[in-house]
Amino acid sequence: MNFSSMQYFIAVAEERSFTRAAQRLMVTQQTLSAHIAGVERELGVRLVNRKVPLTLTYAGEVLLGYARRFETDRRAMEQEFADISGDERGLLAVGIASTRGRLLLPRALSAFHELKPGVRIIVDEEENEELVEALREGRVDMVVATVPKGVPGLEVRLLRTEQIVLVASWQLLRDLYGSNGQAVANEVMRTGSLASLEGCPFLLLGRHDEPGDLSRRLIEESGLEIEPAVVSSNSETLMELATRNMGATFVPIDLARAMVGESSSTMCVMNLGPAARIDIHIAWRTSTHVWSVITDFADLLQSQAGEEEPSS
Repeated sequence: MNFSSMQYFIAVAEERSFTRAAQRLMVTQQTLSAHIAGVERELGVRLVNRKVPLTLTYAGEVLLGYARRFETDRRAMEQEFADISGDERGLLAVGIASTRGRLLLPRALSAFHELKPGVRIIVDEEENEELVEALREGRVDMVVATVPKGVPGLEVRLLRTEQIVLVASWQLLRDLYGSNGQAVANEVMRTGSLASLEGCPFLLLGRHDEPGDLSRRLIEESGLEIEPAVVSSNSETLMELATRNMGATFVPIDLARAMVGESSSTMCVMNLGPAARIDIHIAWRTSTHVWSVITDFADLLQSQAGEEEPSS
């Protein structure tokens, strides 16, 4: 068994499909299946239940833990020797939520490519909880996410504080509250409470994303009992639905500014104040040696965040 065995098994375990795993690894399905069968013979156990959907046996779950640790150690070894040799090449895996990635990464990755053209980047877009778990498991090298306090084994830096705003169309507010639409919006912005939005449909992110959790807390604290009109993992989709009068949605203020643009006369952006702010962190695993590329990219992100005007 070797590192390739571990990479092959991780792909099968994560994809839950020999076909998708083979496509991801760029090998034939027959080669992959034969390789996994060889590992099973070597260990003397069955690792996967070959049915649809594919599942891992208990032995497979145990091997997956070892395989991920081996893969993390392999990447760390390659990165440390790259630093020793001064070779600024390699693969950096960055985890980030899709909306935040749209706002932060184009500028950062472009500048980083100029500094280190030999470094290739993989961007893994997932919800917040999944990003932190991916980092802990070693599936990514670093994340830009809201990292809970006290997560063991992680180095965490504050990147920025993100203001979340509530966006709805003026047409929706008029349809719901008639001539009081402007007054309702003003009351929300004055108090930060959503109580005056009784009867308003809400478009929410999922529960595993920090803005989604924040929006639910704000709704509950305002005394509203709702069933979301739409739940999505994509803030841009929710913003588009808001422009079509489907409901009100919670998004970062930078996204609201970017997407509302010339529609400011038709869209209402309600600042919810300090209670609707989220700390965004950069994090990576603690280790006896941290790849210089990780800390260099973190430094670049922090430098660019420091150049931006604070969101208000």
